Order: sequence, then C-alpha cells, then structure tokens
Amino acid sequence: MSQKVQKPTLTGQRLRTRKRDEKEKYEPLVFRDAIIAGVNDCTDLDSLTKFLDTSGNSLNYRRYAEVLFDILFAGGMLAPGGSIVQDGADQDKPVKADLCVFQTEADTAKMREFGQVFDLLLRRYKYLQVPFVDDLEKILKFLKGFSEDERSRLAMITGVLIGMGLVQSTSLNNLLGEHLVKEGLSLQFITEVFLAYVTMKDINSLTTNLRKGGFSGKLLEVLPSTRRTQENFEKHFQDAGLGGIVDMYRNHQAAGNKKIVETRLIELVSSEADSSEIKEICADLKKKHDLQDTDILLLIWKVLMSSMEWSKKEDILAEQALKHIKKNASLLASFSSTPRAQLGLMVKIQEYCYEHVSFMKIFHRMVMLLYQSDVIGESAILQWHKSGHSSKGKSVFLDQLKPMIDWLENAEEESSEDEEDED
Repeated sequence: MSQKVQKPTLTGQRLRTRKRDEKEKYEPLVFRDAIIAGVNDCTDLDSLTKFLDTSGNSLNYRRYAEVLFDILFAGGMLAPGGSIVQDGADQDKPVKADLCVFQTEADTAKMREFGQVFDLLLRRYKYLQVPFVDDLEKILKFLKGFSEDERSRLAMITGVLIGMGLVQSTSLNNLLGEHLVKEGLSLQFITEVFLAYVTMKDINSLTTNLRKGGFSGKLLEVLPSTRRTQENFEKHFQDAGLGGIVDMYRNHQAAGNKKIVETRLIELVSSEADSSEIKEICADLKKKHDLQDTDILLLIWKVLMSSMEWSKKEDILAEQALKHIKKNASLLASFSSTPRAQLGLMVKIQEYCYEHVSFMKIFHRMVMLLYQSDVIGESAILQWHKSGHSSKGKSVFLDQLKPMIDWLENAEEESSEDEEDED
C-alpha cells in the first residue's frame, strides 16, 4: 500500500521585536512642551542651568537638539523665517519660554551670564556642541524675521559666544546673504557683535579671531552694495569706536596688494627683464596699490634672493651672492631713499641670513656692499646697530658689524672735529 508522504513544515518560534530596535516616534512638539514647562518653572539662570543639566537624563537632547536651542535662544520652536511655531501637542500649554536670550536684559554682562548657561550645558553634553553651532548659524539667517530688540540681543550673545570660544567667527559668514546685506541688517548686527566682544576682550583679540576665521577679508561685503566703498566702511567703524577693525582691513588689503606685486616681480625676474623696466613697473604698482617704498623694496629683495639657485660651497656662495646683489643694487636703491626703507631692508637681510645659515658669515659683507652702492645709508646702519635690529641671531650679527660701526662712528667724530677746526 502506498502511504502519502507529508510535506515538511517549518518550525520555530516567532521572535518579538526588541524594544531598542523599535523606531521611536518623532515628536518635537511634545519635547518642546516639556522643555518650555521646565524653563518657565525656573526663576533665574542658576535654576535654568540645573534644570537643563538634569533633564538631559530623561529628555532626548540628542534627537531634539535644534528644538532645545531654538527655545533657549528665541523662546520657542522656530519655523523657517524666524517666527515661533504656535500649534502644540497640548493646547493648554504655553508655546513660548519666559527665560531665553530674547527675553534677557539687553546688557553685555547679562548676556555673559547666559553664555555661561550654554557653556555648562555643552560641557555636560558634549554631543550638543555641533548642533549648537548649527542652530545659531540657522538663526542668524532669520534676522529679518526678528524685532530690532531681538536682533540686538542676538548680536550681544553672538559676540559673547565668540569671545568665550563656543562659536568661531566663521559663523558670521551667514550674515553675507544678500537679503540681509541690502537692508543694512548685516552691517548693524555685526557692529553690535564686535562691540559686545570688545567688552570682554580687547580689539586686538577680536582682529586676531577674525583673521583666523578668514573673515577679515570679507568685512566690506557686509555693506549694502550702494554704499560699499572703502571710505564708507572706514567711517562706519571709526564712528562706532572700532578703529582696530579699520586697521585690520587695511592690513589685509595691503597684504593682498603685496601678493599681486610679488607675483608680477617673479614674472619679471624669471623672464630676465631689464632693471629699468622692473623699476618702472614697480613704481606704477606702488602707486596703483597704495604701497610704500619699504613694501616694494622688501618685495624686490625677497624675489631677487629666491630667484637664485645658490651654490652649496661657502666660498662660491659668498662670491655668487655679492655679485648678484651688486648687479641689482641700482634697482634696490630706487626704493631705498627713506631711512625707514633702509632700516627695513637691514632687518630683512638680517632675518634672511638667520633663516639661511650659509649666509650668516657674509652678513657684514652684504651690508658693506649695499652701503658702498648707496642703497643703505650710514644713519640706517647706526640705527640698526643701536636699537633697530631683529632679535634673530642679533649677537652674531652685531659682532660681525662691530668693526664697521666703529669705523662709521670714528668717521663721524673726525668729521665733527674737522668742522670745528674750520670754524
């Protein structure tokens, strides 16, 4: 008899989904209501700090970081453009916090206290540092949606946060949007940021911070296009008591102009252009880019010395260097008519010889050659020896030049005695 074979069946146990694998529902309004309720129960910044510190254990700061910082800055969850989201998970609960940056007194000292709240929160929950910066940068783009008082408070806290190192000056790039610049909002805001910063630290610290963040060259861009001139820029920041910003921007412009001149000089020297041609072009570039004789002179020296392939043998190097300097002495002399330029060249030569050890032994010979070629005068050499020298290898170079200094000083005394005899 044939027996029917049963089909195999799968056996096993159905696994339940683990709780940790379940996808958590995204409920920013519920989180917002919980934070606002807690913030509104706080009476001062100390109690706010304690609330934020302990609530991180029960509330998901990591997932709702943007909502958290929206509330601490603006008092509520922000919609695109800067308005407060009014709908809520619970209509009976308030949608705006009473204790936030926008509700804090418009005083730098008070803002520094609020900055401490952020600082302690970020120290406690380090994963919030990136979302914190991201949220501030987003809020900076919403300036147009805030009131004048709110913008002023936001500017103060931004300056404080940059001064505390919680935010970098690169965040200020978000102020360069045309919708903010054309109405003058960016210019007014960034001025208040700078003023808040210098109440904590000095103007030199501010300019250093801006240079490191690469913002020093973009400052002119915060002026509306119809007013974007160097004159208007300088007048605005001078009137605001921020003359250091003007100096920094001028230095930035000068550095850019020097780079242009240096690039042109490299082209001329590499193509073996005649000294008279280089002299003429340098004179035009000096006028065009508003540079000083000292600037041009030091650039010429730098390019001339870097254009050579120097010998590794000391005796050959010495003759090679002196011959090269003598050949270009007239070009150097064209821009060394002032004592400042001559002293600047002396210091530049000293630092060059210090950085290129093989030239150290011939420093005095180079100076003597330039003196004989009327590139450097007696007064500049004496001034360099007395107090104008650099600290780099000064003892070596002062000793090297001592015989020449003695000779110049004796020549001065003899000249004075001869004049007295004639009288």
